[in-house]
Formats: sequence, C-alpha cells, structure tokens
Amino acid sequence: MKSFFNAVTFLFFAFAFSGCTSTVGYKSQTASGPAKPLVYPIPVYNQQQKVPRPTEIIGTVSVNAGKFTMFGGNAETEMGKIFKRAHEEGADAIKLLTIEKPDFANPHYRMKASLLRYADIWETVSLSEKDFRNYLATHAANLDPIEGIWISTGLNSHTIAIIKNDSMSGREFVGFILDSKNPVWPAGTKKIDIRRGLEAGSYILVYYLDDFERREVPIILGQKRIFRINVPRDEEDRFITYTKE
Repeated sequence: MKSFFNAVTFLFFAFAFSGCTSTVGYKSQTASGPAKPLVYPIPVYNQQQKVPRPTEIIGTVSVNAGKFTMFGGNAETEMGKIFKRAHEEGADAIKLLTIEKPDFANPHYRMKASLLRYADIWETVSLSEKDFRNYLATHAANLDPIEGIWISTGLNSHTIAIIKNDSMSGREFVGFILDSKNPVWPAGTKKIDIRRGLEAGSYILVYYLDDFERREVPIILGQKRIFRINVPRDEEDRFITYTKE
C-alpha cells in the first residue's frame, strides 16, 4: 500500500508540473505572409498606443492558462509565445489587446494580441550607392550642404544618402538608406523627409524611427558636417548622430 501511495503521489506531481504551461490559440483573419526569422524586430504596441502606419489584421493570438497548473509563469515567457507566432505568420507589428495577471484560479499571465501587416507601400528611392556617388560628382558645384552621404552612430548605426527630391508636397530633400543591418530598413528605404527652415542653413527633418514613428526635428546645419536626432526612450535622452562622409 505504501509503495502504491508513493507511486500515485509521484504521478500526481509529475502530471501537475508537466501541466504547468499555458496554451496558445490562433484565429486567422487574412492570409499569412512569408515567415520572418526570429531575430527580425517586430514592434509591440499596447492598448493606448497608435500604430504609426496603416495596418490590416492577419489574425489574433491568445495565450491562456493551462487547465492543470500549480505555479505561475512570467510575462516575458508568455509574450515570447506571441512573438513566435508573429514571426511564423510574417507579421509586421503586434497590437496587445488584453493582459491579465496571474490570480488564484489562473496562475499564468493571459494575453490576447492582434498580428498586423502594413497596409501601405513605404516610399523607396531606386538609386544604388554607385549611382548616388555619380550624382554627387556630377553636381558637385551646386549641391546643397545637406546633400551627401551621412553615417550614423548610436542606436542601430546605418548610412543614408540625402538628395534633392520635391516629388512630395512640402518636401525639398529625401534621405534614404544606403546601408543598414536592420532588416526592416533595406537599401533604398526612405528614412527622412526634409524641407528648408526659415533661417539660413536650417532644415526641418521629418525623421522616421525604427518602427516608422514620425518625429519632426529642426536642425541648423550651415556648413557643419554633423547633426543629431534626439530619440528619447525610457524617459532618457538618446541621440543618433549623423556625420557627413
């Protein structure tokens, strides 16, 4: 009888601990896209945040507490399950819909999120680095001081090209990616819209952050070969510095 009790006790605890996981449900709304590698950065927005680009919903992921759980997990682990599904479905962004903390009846975090795909077409510039350097050499005598190749330091270093372009209302120059290690920002992708400011040598930059959030930044360049973009994060001032090649 004792050995039988021990066996039953062992099986009970093994079953209880093995059930200490949440379950993941998925409801598709539109066709998924090509899967993204797990290192691909997908931004997450909470209920109050606005996604900076138009989107459509690919589907909804729900993380639910398992039926037989004894101990709670943590938010990072459960969020990781949403990220995994987002990469599998080729999502561009995640919008959190609900987050419920563990309680006596549900020891795990429970979450629901929409997986989003961008519904617009982001502007690109079809100039190779070689073509742009040829442009700089050909127009060297009358280039604007802001035109040229600029190399960033700080968050997610990259190289941009700035060239005259007034194809969009209110814009006089455009800055586009020449080289970046961020897969969200391949070569040719627009990074900055630029117009001249009221003062000589000044410019107004409409700068797009890594998740395409728009920031309007005034700078005074003059003949300087450096400018900075303030990107506050976590209540701290952080800067991206661009230096002209």
